[in-house]
Amino acid sequence: MKIAYGTYATPMMELKDSLKMMADIGYTGVEIAISPKHIMPEAFDKSQRKMLRGVLGDLDFDVPGFLMLGPALSNDNQSHQKRLDLTKRVIELARDIDIQRIPVISTGSGGNSDNWEDKKSDLARALDDYAEVAWQEDAIIAVEPHFHAMVDRSERAIWLMETLDNPLIRLHFDIVHNFLMKEPIAETVKKLIPYTAHTHVTDAKFLENGFELVPLGQGELDCVEYVKAMKEAEWDDFITIEVSAMVWSKEVYDPISVASQSYDTLTKAFDSADV
Repeated sequence: MKIAYGTYATPMMELKDSLKMMADIGYTGVEIAISPKHIMPEAFDKSQRKMLRGVLGDLDFDVPGFLMLGPALSNDNQSHQKRLDLTKRVIELARDIDIQRIPVISTGSGGNSDNWEDKKSDLARALDDYAEVAWQEDAIIAVEPHFHAMVDRSERAIWLMETLDNPLIRLHFDIVHNFLMKEPIAETVKKLIPYTAHTHVTDAKFLENGFELVPLGQGELDCVEYVKAMKEAEWDDFITIEVSAMVWSKEVYDPISVASQSYDTLTKAFDSADV
């Protein structure tokens, strides 16, 4: 297993500076966030793509995924088509920066938990369209189960994967969302890793009236148990650390300190799990 970090955590930094910061800390991979606050393919020109390709090469960085913020299930056909077009442009960006692996494009499911029974078939049909894009463009689409979203627990994620039964539609698995659903870590990892193409690990702590997402190591997630379970499940790709907007939107946020502390937490968990 290897450790990556997401540019979602660094919207206040120049992209090349954030990558160099990650490399200085010890990361060997980066997940690239796609959003108006980060980068958008249509605004990322040839010279910027050349720069990014060069920096990734100089740092010998892998790119395990692209975090395409937003939902797979849209409210109307026009929005759905725009989202599919964005997916194509992200895959084109992946080719232009020469990431040396099949691009994995992460997306949320959309909706909310109460929509599941009414909308699950609509989500599956929408993802069939994403699968067609993935087939045409040689990519993988990874759907992230997310607390409060329509796909918010293991059983729903598995239903979706088994219903679609398509190797081009996989999961983007962040244990924190199952943790918030009070699902056991080891059991959840065992269930979901067979369907997983990309990961996140985030931390959280429970509050009297809800929860708060926090930097890795500052919450209640047992990172050592998680890494041991990932090892047992024979995951051998990147674990990507995510820092929530609940963290990086705060005025006191220090991107270098959080990236460093998060790396230390996960490397210590690797050591404890003998990874």
